Amino acid sequence: MDWNSIDWERLDRYVAGRASPDEMAAMADWVNADPELRALVAAMGAAGRPSGAERRDWDVRSAWQRLRRRMSGPPLHLLSSSPPPVRVPVSRMLAAAALLILVAAGSLLVYGRWRTAASELRAFATRRSQTAVLELPDGSRLMLGPASRLRLPANGGVFRASGTRDVYLEGEAYLEVKHDAARPFRVHTAAGVVEDIGTEFLVSAYPDAPGMRVVVATGMVALYRPPPPTAGAARRPLVTLAHGDVAQVVASGVATVTHDVDVTSYIAWTQGDLGFDGTRLGDVVPALERWYDVAIRLTDSSLAERRLTATFRRESLSQVLELLALSLNVRVQRAGRTVVLAPGH
Repeated sequence: MDWNSIDWERLDRYVAGRASPDEMAAMADWVNADPELRALVAAMGAAGRPSGAERRDWDVRSAWQRLRRRMSGPPLHLLSSSPPPVRVPVSRMLAAAALLILVAAGSLLVYGRWRTAASELRAFATRRSQTAVLELPDGSRLMLGPASRLRLPANGGVFRASGTRDVYLEGEAYLEVKHDAARPFRVHTAAGVVEDIGTEFLVSAYPDAPGMRVVVATGMVALYRPPPPTAGAARRPLVTLAHGDVAQVVASGVATVTHDVDVTSYIAWTQGDLGFDGTRLGDVVPALERWYDVAIRLTDSSLAERRLTATFRRESLSQVLELLALSLNVRVQRAGRTVVLAPGH
């Protein structure tokens, strides 16, 4: 692809849905003919904006020009961004371009409830039915789940210097942290703070599900109530978790820990799958809504307590709903992006 030949203003209108019908059709043909361009559009679309936010245009061409001046070593790389279950690969240069464009659009994102006095934060967000893989300057990697938002210091140098490495999460992320005992890595959520002790772990803290869930795949983590411990202060974690531990933290700060858990179903989404192991339908529904970008309504509150054990490997929404109907004895009514589940006869 000749990057210099791209009409960035037209591409911006296409991603934002502001082009005319004829222009949208022509742009769709152009985008669909080029895999790299499709990946760029997917990454640009991930910048998004929250519902009800003021509309503000952002200059894609200027963002690209700033990127070319900074190609000597951007502090953060976006490795991929895509709607599951099909992942769209992004080349390293394309990844950096998509990230800088996203940073340029940072004013469109909601930064959440936390604030840090030390530095300005940049944000990355996924929409429903999207995931994203990011590589941090310290060598750590994370995969951001659908409908999730991550914030971290805009100055990537803090990940290479002394002090703590702090990220702020709303939603779900799976982290592969490069451990450094001298520089703790902390994930801040509204319900608590998770600190790495050399591990791979999952943190789930969606705003519509009060509290937080932490799943440890390898190594250990320490779990603190907010705010995090300050430098020099006594460090008394709420609980320390090891491989196979799953902690559920309620809004009041009480943690319930289950040991020796097969974590496969919890982290299946990082491979493009969805796994449930005896999960309440009431908890399955939000996951399906985020993954397939639909609205699901239960007509009877008793349905929420029915349990589902299943792994969906790139099945379509229709296939998933058919399995729900058969395994849980529910009737499915679907109209566009709205699904209604009722007790079966």
